[in-house]
Amino acid sequence: MLDLSGTYYMYLRKSREDRDAEAHGEGETLARHENRLNELAEQLGITISHVYREVVSGETIAARPEMMQLISDIENNRPDGVLVIELERLARGDTRDQGLIMETFKYGNTKIITPMKTYDPNDEFDEEYAEFGLFMSRREYKVINRRLQNGRRASVKEGKWTGNVAPYGYERMKLPHEKGFTLKPLPEESKIVQYVFQLFTSGTPESDNLPLGTTQIAHLLDDMKIPPRKSDHWETSVIRGMLRNYAYIGKLETGKRKQIKIIENGTVKRSRPINTDCEIFDAIHPPIIDDRVFSAAQKRLEANFRPSAFLTIKSPLAGLLYCSECNMSMYRRPAGSKNPTDTILCKTHKCPTVGSFYYLVEERLLQFLERYLKDYKIKVQNEDSGDWTEVIDRKIAVLAGYQNEASILNKQLETVYDYFEQQVYSLDLFRKRSKELTKKIDENDRLIENIQSEIIEVRNRLEKKEEFIPYFEGILRSYTETEDPLRKNILLKQVVDHVYYTKTKKGNRLGQGNDLFTLDVYLKLPNLDL
Repeated sequence: MLDLSGTYYMYLRKSREDRDAEAHGEGETLARHENRLNELAEQLGITISHVYREVVSGETIAARPEMMQLISDIENNRPDGVLVIELERLARGDTRDQGLIMETFKYGNTKIITPMKTYDPNDEFDEEYAEFGLFMSRREYKVINRRLQNGRRASVKEGKWTGNVAPYGYERMKLPHEKGFTLKPLPEESKIVQYVFQLFTSGTPESDNLPLGTTQIAHLLDDMKIPPRKSDHWETSVIRGMLRNYAYIGKLETGKRKQIKIIENGTVKRSRPINTDCEIFDAIHPPIIDDRVFSAAQKRLEANFRPSAFLTIKSPLAGLLYCSECNMSMYRRPAGSKNPTDTILCKTHKCPTVGSFYYLVEERLLQFLERYLKDYKIKVQNEDSGDWTEVIDRKIAVLAGYQNEASILNKQLETVYDYFEQQVYSLDLFRKRSKELTKKIDENDRLIENIQSEIIEVRNRLEKKEEFIPYFEGILRSYTETEDPLRKNILLKQVVDHVYYTKTKKGNRLGQGNDLFTLDVYLKLPNLDL
């Protein structure tokens, strides 16, 4: 039996089958489902207070923001029920996700309401029925996913292009009179691809007939004003990927980046490492690079391959320092024969930013943090924060007024139910009065929640102001005591969000002007203003 004055939500989500149906002109899925569930709510005599519309697709509930919000709202607000077009819309992911959803509904005492059946998770038989339905939906999902993957592999074996985006030099083209796509060469871009391979393998007059490296090729293309597809300038990684792409010799790879899942600290993490043993098939699209030239490029790439020398962070400023001119991350160049000490540099081609000695940048950042802490101490000592206890007391008095109003409204709602049971009120009048009172109760509950949040926020800020100075002092002290770059980096990231580095004038060989740079530091601190 449903509580007619209770709180009810609606959850809408598209499935893969819905997207296929829409493509064949069957109308917008979420709108059809919402209309159907609104009709169901009207038949049941209940009111929907919030609708969650999931417009993204995700294998796990972590990739579905509306589902995550729904779970949070069930935990906090404990609604009476959630309307969904079918049980399977809640979760088709792994058993961990399904278990989390069922536990949330069970402990929130929240029913699952569908046009076919209403599930009460606290009823043993309903719980088993729901769990079996979710299990079958998971099995169906795996079958569909396996069928899709097999279909993709079969298409690749037939030489068809299965990607959504064509590589540089080609455009994606629908195959006439059959399913699938292939690639069609673009004359202008194809010439650029051939030019890149020639620069890398044998050289051109622009390179004095000497082979160039991938970084030099990227810089040369920028200098020649040849634009990439989606960026302002060419990246070394893009050139390297182009040189390794089998599509340019009329072949297709499958399984090159298979998804691998691992468990770290109880959390599933996904990665897509390059598979060097992937399958290669002949494609139906025409090649634009000769096999001999492509083979020469692969040999040179293998000869130039150098594994990373840094298996862990070597710079305390890693991921924090950005160039103010191009907004790109800056990097540390280790000391060598030509530079006596580590240097901070911007890697963007033709960026006017000039590098500086690493130790100077680190010192300047620490000086800023120490100065910020000193100024904050003075501010705390001199400010007149007023009697915040009185502020909290006034807010508590306002809260008491709202709570008294809630008691009155609930009594009025009980009276409406009594009149309905005594047949003083007709069904239409009962619905009208109960809806009006429920709306007032919800609004008053929102005011209560807001004033409670304000009281908690003021108390938290008072606590943070007291804890902030020793917290900041502890970070600076720990930074100076450790020599581990990784630990230093972790400490800095507790209080620093990012830093913009600016320097456009070079220093001289005597070291004069090396410190003529500025740092704009953006801190990552709690809100301390009362």
